[in-house]
Amino acid sequence: MSEQYSHSIHRLGQSILQNIDDITANTRHLIEMNTQVQSLPGDSYTFTEHILVSLGESIEVGEISYPSEDLLRLAEEENFPAYLDTILMSMTAMKQSLLTYMEDHQHTFSLTVSDVITLSKLIDPLIDHSIILFTESYLDKKTRSLQKQYIQDDALTVPIIKISSKVAICPIIGEIDEQRANLILERTLMESSSKKIRSLILDLSGVATLDTMMTQHLFKIVDSLEVMGVEIIVTGVSSDVAIGVVSLGLDLQSLTIEQNLEGALKSLGMLEG
Repeated sequence: MSEQYSHSIHRLGQSILQNIDDITANTRHLIEMNTQVQSLPGDSYTFTEHILVSLGESIEVGEISYPSEDLLRLAEEENFPAYLDTILMSMTAMKQSLLTYMEDHQHTFSLTVSDVITLSKLIDPLIDHSIILFTESYLDKKTRSLQKQYIQDDALTVPIIKISSKVAICPIIGEIDEQRANLILERTLMESSSKKIRSLILDLSGVATLDTMMTQHLFKIVDSLEVMGVEIIVTGVSSDVAIGVVSLGLDLQSLTIEQNLEGALKSLGMLEG
């Protein structure tokens, strides 16, 4: 990196940090325009400033500066939006605001095409890091909340967690016998219809083994939901489970399987891959 180039990046980063209030305000405006009913609580806007500051610091020093522990604390707070896609959209709004600021001031800092490419390499990993952090925290909080309710209500043995207006995740824990399979099928069909779910992620992280009967039940659930027009993505199939399935001579190739939630979200276009 040349001294002139380094100086341009350094000055831009300083300018972003000096004008962080204006950039944050523009981000909030974009969020409010796009969230509509899913508006964010006032206090939760704090996380946008934390991430934008980290972005500004990364540009100033010319290397990725991941958020401090304050961002982890914010991710654990209870004042976040109802849907995960609102959080993802907020990340997009932050990036858009930052890029708009850079575009408006590109002549001031004499930014070259090479500069912009390198800036993208600084910005994108940090945005992805924040998305994964908040996604994992969001789902962890939802799962813990449902686990508490599960103790009090047998009907929640099949939790359906909406992560966007049309996407939901159903974590399955334990064995899938015939009675449980029928309950899963009934709940997923009912929830998909009433809540207009178009894509359902069946997470099998809590399933230790899949025998022949359990696999047949799984196929029945997937087939029934797909007949209703619900796209099914299976996640959380551990290596032990996969080996067990192969040893039984079973074939899961007809299922859409992703390694984890991140892969499922990318396949649905909710995360950039």
